[in-house]
Amino acid sequence: MELLSPAGNMQCLKAAVQNGADAVYLGIKTFSARANADNFTFEELSEAVCYCHLRDVSVYLTLNTLIDDENMELALGNAKKAYSCGIDGIIVQDMGLAMQIRKMLPDMRLHASTQMSVINPKEAILLKNLGFKRVIAAREATLEQIKALIATGIEVEVFGHGSLCVCYSGQCELSYFNGGKSGNKGSCAQPCRLSYSLFSNNRTVASKNLLSTKDIAVMDDIDKVVSSGVVSLKIEGRMKSAEYVAIITKTYRKALSGILSDKDRQDAMMAFNREGFSKGYMFSNPGKEMMAYNFSGNTGVRIGTVTKINKEKNLIQIESSRNLVNGDGISFPKSNIGMYVNILKKNGNLYGLICRNGVPEPNEPVYMTYDKELMEQAQKSYADDFSRKIPINGHFTSKIGTKASLTVKDTKNNVYTAYSDLAAQKANNPDADEDILKNLMKTGNTVFEFKSLTKDTDTATFLPSKSVNALRRDALEGLALLRQSINRNSVSNISPKYENISISIAGIDKRPGISLFFFEDRQDFDIRDIDADRIYMPYLMYQKYYHDSRAYSYIPIGASLESIGRDQKKFISSSLGILEIPGDKVLDSGVNCLNTYTADFLSGYEGIKAIHLSHELPIDSIRRFAGLNKTMSFEYLAYGRVAVMKTKYCIKSTFTKTNASEEEMYLNDRQKKRIDIVTYPDCDTTYLLGAFTVNNLANKDLIRKSGADTLRINVYKETKDEVKDIIQRAR
Repeated sequence: MELLSPAGNMQCLKAAVQNGADAVYLGIKTFSARANADNFTFEELSEAVCYCHLRDVSVYLTLNTLIDDENMELALGNAKKAYSCGIDGIIVQDMGLAMQIRKMLPDMRLHASTQMSVINPKEAILLKNLGFKRVIAAREATLEQIKALIATGIEVEVFGHGSLCVCYSGQCELSYFNGGKSGNKGSCAQPCRLSYSLFSNNRTVASKNLLSTKDIAVMDDIDKVVSSGVVSLKIEGRMKSAEYVAIITKTYRKALSGILSDKDRQDAMMAFNREGFSKGYMFSNPGKEMMAYNFSGNTGVRIGTVTKINKEKNLIQIESSRNLVNGDGISFPKSNIGMYVNILKKNGNLYGLICRNGVPEPNEPVYMTYDKELMEQAQKSYADDFSRKIPINGHFTSKIGTKASLTVKDTKNNVYTAYSDLAAQKANNPDADEDILKNLMKTGNTVFEFKSLTKDTDTATFLPSKSVNALRRDALEGLALLRQSINRNSVSNISPKYENISISIAGIDKRPGISLFFFEDRQDFDIRDIDADRIYMPYLMYQKYYHDSRAYSYIPIGASLESIGRDQKKFISSSLGILEIPGDKVLDSGVNCLNTYTADFLSGYEGIKAIHLSHELPIDSIRRFAGLNKTMSFEYLAYGRVAVMKTKYCIKSTFTKTNASEEEMYLNDRQKKRIDIVTYPDCDTTYLLGAFTVNNLANKDLIRKSGADTLRINVYKETKDEVKDIIQRAR
């Protein structure tokens, strides 16, 4: 199984490679889901590819953000340049970009980003048929669901260690609606790591970091992951340090080799953890054991207790189970104090320390958050570019009166032969050939080491040491160049498909349709006299109105798709898997249709009645879709709340013993803004509705003259009379 490590910069890349990674993933300066990482220039990317390929390590590029129409040409140009640099694959979220890359670079491996939320076999089958070689499973997938993805025949990659989003990746808009920083464009502000208050019946139930998850770690279940058929185990962390990458990569290399120790587990905890690790959705239930409610930063490892304090002199004494040195970092979470160790006195496991950031209370627990010696060891692990060796076979030929040769061959059947500068002479020493072989074996500061070195000599021959060294150097350099060579097919210049389409909206004056979306089952709501063209509703409500030609059953993200199409002839979902199912279908906003390329691709499937355009698409950009709107509708949100998070974590059932779907609960953020909670118990999915109501009714004329012919109204608690009034204003 491939061990895939993050590389936020060149130093992190070397840390990954020298500690055992089989592959790395990295981003360039644009269109990377970790926009705040250092990332790579194209010059650095070429260097990275050469460094990795020389050492049998693959390089995957992350072009895994949503792309605006205005940026598609640049994104495709970047893909072309990266292809020329020799990368081994591209990780993509945007379907429009993916399909353009398939046309431009047909032999380039495409990997479906975890931000596509792939959890259902139908989604995997669709992507496989479209030419994707690999899907990166949603982090919400259980091991059984992962096995079902594998059974489709596509490669499956899983996240095995690192930060876990509480929301389905690619389905979170909380950061975007809170402050305009889009997670789908690589700029997530991580509002999930902040404090929230949970209310039930207007009574506070909890006030903590209620949406902050622990990091996942599957190191102790690695055998189950391997036996499942997963092809790649991914470590999260392009925003983490090189030391972190080194430690965690080494930990999982040992786990895969079956030699993981308690010390390795402790080192992984020390590198970074949030109140410990969880096994994620792969091996555990999405409850309290997955959450880091008290502290969203690095918790470290508990090492002891405060035994004495002297507030006047800013001195403390602690008892520690670990040896401390100056420069270590410790914290006292109860007092919210952190500091670097400055030892005044040591007596066994008792340490007298100087405090400059405040003094904790007696008997407080002490945590170690930075292990100086561990970090120095990690730095040493990647300081030498040649500590990781590639096994090769060699054959030395030497005949008197002719130039000697050294042929080297690697495991990928690259072969290179070098010749000596001088002809071989008869040796006086009968062991001269063996001396030459010993000299040739000294590969020194190269990435190679001989697994075997044979010879073909008729008698003992002699070559000066200088010639032998040059022979070895020429052979290994030649083999290195072969390993780093880039053989790429020529790339035709491809321009964005819609560059010549006029974006003028003159003369377009469509009467917009109306669609209604019900977040909850509203048995009290009679839709018969509602003036709407399509009405989307949960399955229970759909069972009541399925005979109405306007009624569509809503399939939440994460739900099974197996029963759809039998008793649900019309349905709406953010899962691309519904494209594989016969029936009338609407693609919801979670498909992230932000550009005309995605829209054109999706419109080619039978039964598509409408696409709800991305919430991140500005109104003045909808006009680009006008030329495409021929056989189906494009919807745009005119009024209502937005599901800013779609999560498998049910905060209701975690904090109440009653039926979670029946209890009305909500969150308040730090500004006292209310976030309502909607549960879909049939698929273990919870939606968090943003604190404010979107209202684009004042822009209805502009939307009417754009490419969106349907105005969407989201209904949560609105009464029937209120909905009728909203529809009237929209009409």
